[in-house]
Amino acid sequence: MDVEDLIFPSRAFEPPPPFDDASPGDSYLQSRDGATFKVLRHVLTNSSRYFERLFEDLPPTESGNLPKLRIEEDARTLHALLILLYPVHADATTIDIEHTLKVVEIQEKYNVPDTTMMFFLGSVIGINVKKARDGSIDDPMGLYSLAWRFGFQLEVQLFSRHLHAIDLNDETIANNLLRHAGSVKAYIALSDLRRRREAALDDIIEALEPRKHFCAAHSSSDTMFFTFISLMKNAARSALLAPWPQVNEGEAISFLGLQREDENRAVGWCSLCYAGADKTRLSGRLQKALEKYPQEILT
Repeated sequence: MDVEDLIFPSRAFEPPPPFDDASPGDSYLQSRDGATFKVLRHVLTNSSRYFERLFEDLPPTESGNLPKLRIEEDARTLHALLILLYPVHADATTIDIEHTLKVVEIQEKYNVPDTTMMFFLGSVIGINVKKARDGSIDDPMGLYSLAWRFGFQLEVQLFSRHLHAIDLNDETIANNLLRHAGSVKAYIALSDLRRRREAALDDIIEALEPRKHFCAAHSSSDTMFFTFISLMKNAARSALLAPWPQVNEGEAISFLGLQREDENRAVGWCSLCYAGADKTRLSGRLQKALEKYPQEILT
């Protein structure tokens, strides 16, 4: 058994081309978890002062006896760094957001030029903008943090639409946001959005005209009425977590998960509530309220 197999028994990352053993190269870089990347010195020395200094005292080597230098990063982070610095054909945007954030954190350490980093981040953010407009995105908090840190203001607003379900009271989430975004203002902006959304819930509920459409039994007292209003608000909070909420024609009631008592529902009520209501008109009212409802941070 190879000595390195004893030291790194669970090596799972196999470097792909152009960093695998079959690729051209004159040195090896080994990650802290044992993955070995074959590299061309002149490529890295032209891309980073860190690697220029690292390789400057190494003598020329023969192909069968290449030097191996240890790098402090884990395999996937080192791979992301090399893709960033290497003129490879692989799409750098295949790097996931977690390792994009790690590369940002080590930019200064490895002397990654700002122009190189900004070109890469612009590609990452640009691709995810399209995804954010069409549907869901992976790691929206990471994207929000990146966009905030590097001044992509419109993109920050867009990504904030995908963070309504994030628990801002979670200490780990809050700390990661502050570290990756580089400013407490990124957290304050999201907290302000939560506050504005909560304040605007009344307009969402009012669009359904509950005073007009609750049956006599469920509007006979303020206690009963506001109990159901509270239930409706809870249902609305859940329905409004979507980044692009839409009300289909005639489905204002079901949008909030409000159904009759003999069906699956978020709020149970009797069959007399909203009996005879013009669902199409209510849907139009609700859609207009949704268009005014806060969905993005203010910048």
